[in-house]
Amino acid sequence: MLSEKMQNELEKSAQYLSMTVEEATAKYTEICSENNVELNDDLGIGLWRNFAAQAKRREKQGETASSGSNSLVKKCFGFFIALEAPRDMMSWNRNRAKEEYNRDSDNALNEGHVAIATQNALGKWMISRYHNGEYQERMVSDLPTGAEEMPDGVMVIPLDNTKAYMNGGENRNYGKPLPLEQMRRSGVFYGSVDGADMKPYQFSYKNQGGVEFIPDCYDFVHFVGIPSEDGNSLYGMTMTTKNSLIRNADLDPENSDYRDMGDVDWVSILNENFESHMVELVEIDRAHITRQTLPAKDRFVITSGTVCNMNMMPTSNGNRILNITDLNAEFDYDNESNMTTCWIPEHLNIDFGIGSTIVVIGRTSQRLVDGVADPVTINVSSVLVTEKRGSPVEVDAPVEESFDWF
Repeated sequence: MLSEKMQNELEKSAQYLSMTVEEATAKYTEICSENNVELNDDLGIGLWRNFAAQAKRREKQGETASSGSNSLVKKCFGFFIALEAPRDMMSWNRNRAKEEYNRDSDNALNEGHVAIATQNALGKWMISRYHNGEYQERMVSDLPTGAEEMPDGVMVIPLDNTKAYMNGGENRNYGKPLPLEQMRRSGVFYGSVDGADMKPYQFSYKNQGGVEFIPDCYDFVHFVGIPSEDGNSLYGMTMTTKNSLIRNADLDPENSDYRDMGDVDWVSILNENFESHMVELVEIDRAHITRQTLPAKDRFVITSGTVCNMNMMPTSNGNRILNITDLNAEFDYDNESNMTTCWIPEHLNIDFGIGSTIVVIGRTSQRLVDGVADPVTINVSSVLVTEKRGSPVEVDAPVEESFDWF
């Protein structure tokens, strides 16, 4: 039984697709079945809207609306050149909303950054917000998990006040409470989607599926994902993408999905397909400044150097520290920026030692201390070893002295 919300969606769209409501309902049921989605799951609306958009494009091109595959989920084959540690994407948004409230509480309410919750004598909560410029109130029994008491004693609920995305797409969560946490793993994938030619894709995978999705970089893999409409991005889907992941090397050579890739020149692939991201290590400070004007997804850099120091003791967030240098560049002993610090997240394996030559991919960062800029560092999302020497310096657990004899 379809929900009223979904029925309204199908009735509204059917007229634009030259379909009866019954035909639209049957097609929607088929799409949900192919994608293993419950009929009243909100994801179903996204699947249907994507089908409708594709159908209209095909109609303009002289094709029938029923042609092509209904499935949004496509087979992917290739390898990741970069895979970041999962990050809480809601942390920045929630902090911004709270900062707006602390700066000007009335304006934060009026602009939709927060809602205000007031508890009555019966324990119920009156929620007040502005939505599309209209003041609204609603009584609820329980507050969302993201509600937080501010220093002035007022209970606020940080809201998603992004009405539309940068690509013009509608944000269906506009005006809704921000989740307390939403983990997302981002990366860069190079491969083939649905049998097409191999090319780069931005990769994004949120929630628990993204947390558990940890393929090694520079290792050919198979999985399923959802390509964006413009064909430049890939998205993980629920737990389906994570559960579909398999290494090409682990497949039986007789399996129809197996690909014999032979010897791969990883560096050549990077040079040929990611030339705009290539940066000489000695130019890393300048690159950090010039890339700030680029979209966030395009700010990653690819550079190489020789490992001259390593600290395998994890920091508070699990990072290990490598220092790399360019042995071909003239070394300025008065300048500490001759070496670049690389922060290596815990999901990346370090199986090489000092003296190894590596290619690192990551995002540059630079902090200010008392108004003075520290040297640029790199938050690494992949490491490619081109010349391996030794092994990582093992960190022994501290051994306490025994005073049993005393």
